[in-house]
Amino acid sequence: MKIRFLNIFALSVLALSLFSCKDEEDTKEYMNGTLLFTCDMPVYVMPGEKYQAEASGITAPDGTPVAYYYSNTVNSKRDTVRTAPFKYTYTIPDTLGTFSLSCTAFAVESSDKYYVSSSSMSFVVVDDNLYSGKGSVTGWTVREDEPSEMLYDRLYYLASVGATEWIRYNLCRVDYDASGAPVFGRPFAGCKAMRNVLGGFYTWEEARHACPEGWRLPSEADWIALLKASGAPDSLQPLEESPCGAGKLMANASFNGTMMWDYYRGVSITDASISVLPAGFALVGASGYEYAGYGSYAALWTSDEFEGKGVYRYINEQSDCVYVGLADKTRFAASVRCVR
Repeated sequence: MKIRFLNIFALSVLALSLFSCKDEEDTKEYMNGTLLFTCDMPVYVMPGEKYQAEASGITAPDGTPVAYYYSNTVNSKRDTVRTAPFKYTYTIPDTLGTFSLSCTAFAVESSDKYYVSSSSMSFVVVDDNLYSGKGSVTGWTVREDEPSEMLYDRLYYLASVGATEWIRYNLCRVDYDASGAPVFGRPFAGCKAMRNVLGGFYTWEEARHACPEGWRLPSEADWIALLKASGAPDSLQPLEESPCGAGKLMANASFNGTMMWDYYRGVSITDASISVLPAGFALVGASGYEYAGYGSYAALWTSDEFEGKGVYRYINEQSDCVYVGLADKTRFAASVRCVR
């Protein structure tokens, strides 16, 4: 009974202590206003790029000064800005991955009286150097004695299917106007850093003119030959889905350390020909491009059309089939491979 009494007494003291601490914490107040944290940084960025951040909107009720500090999850370093307009230049680190940049407002002379106010944004650091083995896309390999060629400003390795050569990576052509706005093709998520990572996204009307001189957009007949070389039935005809072959087309690659094609029991990835990436697709509307299907789908245009729509071939991560799709010629965007 004595021990029990002591335990009850100890719990009472602890409860009183916790109540006192809570009471002390509750004496803090919120500062006035809403934190306005802006930064011109897109979602996908490259090492070494610089972006401008700015904060405002918070005041201390007692009129004492407010400052802002910026921090990131790459190295947890804090940089404090104490004078208006509270601007900060952030340089992208050379560490690949997904991180966040945060801004926190605090009362300089009365931090014990007021809560801080914080806001943050996420970003992904990428490296488009495909052939170094140190870029964002890894696992993509150059085969022995494989030919290559420059198309526009990028080197592409080539895969032969019969007498036809295919580029082994999505075409990366995106044209910009003087203001930096894209006018032909689009990079993934609208981010320039992703142009050479996943390639461009093109409407069918753009895709017809995307390949350089001497190259062309593959036809359904080219795809049928490719699919038959990948194990499709000899009876396969244009505009028919192939019951197999996707695994031989898929690239066994990773993006920033994460497998791009998720494992599925029905697909064995052997990357035997054109190294297809699950770049997804885009829907084109009045408000711009809406990107979807990354990591699950690959959609690649053909030069064919059917009933007024563009014909494309697509792969889904959960099947070894290679499907046929029909889409509006100007409102759907997909990847492009070039052949000759």
